[in-house]
Amino acid sequence: MELPGLEFTHKNGIAYLTLNRPRKLNALNPALMSSLNEALDSIEKNKNIRVAIITGAGKAFSAGFDLNIGSRETQDMDADEWRPIVQGYVNTFLKIWNLSKPVIAAVNGYALAGACELVQICDIKVASEHAVLGEPEIRSGIGPPLLITPYSVNLAKAKEMLLTGDMFDAYEAENMGLVGSVVPHEELMESCEKIASKICKLPQVGVKMSKLAVNRALEGMGFLNTINHNIELMTHFTTTMTPEQEQYNQIRRDEGLKAALDWRKERYT
Repeated sequence: MELPGLEFTHKNGIAYLTLNRPRKLNALNPALMSSLNEALDSIEKNKNIRVAIITGAGKAFSAGFDLNIGSRETQDMDADEWRPIVQGYVNTFLKIWNLSKPVIAAVNGYALAGACELVQICDIKVASEHAVLGEPEIRSGIGPPLLITPYSVNLAKAKEMLLTGDMFDAYEAENMGLVGSVVPHEELMESCEKIASKICKLPQVGVKMSKLAVNRALEGMGFLNTINHNIELMTHFTTTMTPEQEQYNQIRRDEGLKAALDWRKERYT
């Protein structure tokens, strides 16, 4: 199975998914997302796999979606063109949600924007002490495609994350509920494998039903409705242009993301 941008192996009942674009900090581009979607289908069908671990190659878990917001390729796209892109990415994340087998996020470094949402949609989250998590999309004039943060942390922290774009170290993320535990960096995969091995030894019908029961509890609180409403909001958010956003996009195209962020920062300091 050829999976661009993703390494997929399995051993002793555990599937290993490694986001593998280290030169791009494992940014989630369409090819990688398609590979992840295909790998999740394979995991669901394989009766020998009981649990999955997802991590990133190199120093980052993932820098988030590689959407080229504001690029020449995307600047003229309207809502009807953006909507299927956002919907497709959300559908892949929800495949983790609906997978009958638990997925463990081994957060080995930066997990930002869409990657922070990828961590949150996983069932168990273990972070390296070097991990940094956050939702900085607002700094580029967009928002989160998968609005799961209000279900992961309390309302005050959810709004702080989404309205400021601030990033949080591993221990802050643990205190907020973004991750369940923090371990020394060199022990990350071993810690995740211990959890995975424990799950492999449990009655699998019970594991499946327990995941489903917790998911249904959140769905009863409107989780899926929130996701669907947010797809429409983010589609229009992304395609609504103000003079400031147009200038930001132009600087990003001509000089790069850092220059655009610096320009925006200087306007308000």
